[in-house]
Amino acid sequence: MGKVRLDAAIRRLPAHISVHVSYRPFMIDSRTAAGGESYLEYNKRRWGSDAWTRSLRAAGAQEGAPFAHWTTWPNTFHASRTLLHAARHGRDAEFKHECFRMCYEEGENLSLRETVAAAAERAAVPGGAAYAMSDEGAEETIEVLHGVCSDTGERVRSVPFYSIQKGAYSFSGAQDTKRWLAILEHFAEVSGEE
Repeated sequence: MGKVRLDAAIRRLPAHISVHVSYRPFMIDSRTAAGGESYLEYNKRRWGSDAWTRSLRAAGAQEGAPFAHWTTWPNTFHASRTLLHAARHGRDAEFKHECFRMCYEEGENLSLRETVAAAAERAAVPGGAAYAMSDEGAEETIEVLHGVCSDTGERVRSVPFYSIQKGAYSFSGAQDTKRWLAILEHFAEVSGEE
């Protein structure tokens, strides 16, 4: 929901305000089985049920991301590894979008290299499909995932986590679109884009 709402706010900004969004890897649960786990079984094991997703799904249904086919709790190691590669080519936002769409809306298992390769291909990441199928960047990804920090060095413990203007303003949580608009317009004004 965080990405959906941020994207909606960016679309509603006046044309003279530019926003650059970059994505960094984060693994919610590194103990997730390498091949992913059944969505329901994982939620039952970790939280007793999937009740926490009801409000998420309800909000998503109203905002264009209904989580219609979320069938797997993925192990996102290969997606994280390929995200780093995509970022080097300026395609991280497109890659992230495809990963979310494939996992939550199309029922694909994002734990699998083949799924990650397909997401990289859809996002037009140069060499992304081959990268996803390889082991390239594994050590770098492990290092990044063990020390995910904000631009100011604050340890990131949950997602979504946002850092605006290199840490001038950092916060976590899926803000609503109206709040995003206020935040983005404020920073545009401060930086002289208005």
